[in-house]
Amino acid sequence: MLGVVLKNKREELGMTLQDVSRMTGMPTKYVSALENERLEEFIGGSKEIERMTKLYARKLNIPVDSDLLSKLSKSKLTELMPSTEVVIPLFLLVSPQDKKTKSKSPR
Repeated sequence: MLGVVLKNKREELGMTLQDVSRMTGMPTKYVSALENERLEEFIGGSKEIERMTKLYARKLNIPVDSDLLSKLSKSKLTELMPSTEVVIPLFLLVSPQDKKTKSKSPR
């Protein structure tokens, strides 16, 4: 898996999570999340994970290609795909005409 590749290279270079964090500008918790493939911690979804993985790999001189990115757990990435369901707040569904009639109440 990709996280193992990143972690092994970091350890081979004698670097800590904090070292990688400083080099990449990523918070340490995200560096650790990439290494341990806790992908649910990335609120930006698959695009953010791909971007941060490329950044991490480049900083450690790991060639970034489609093979490297294919090592990301596809099942985990699929779980992170945004839902196609859209929730529309009720106040947006009320027409302006409805609002006018409701606001004219007798005093």
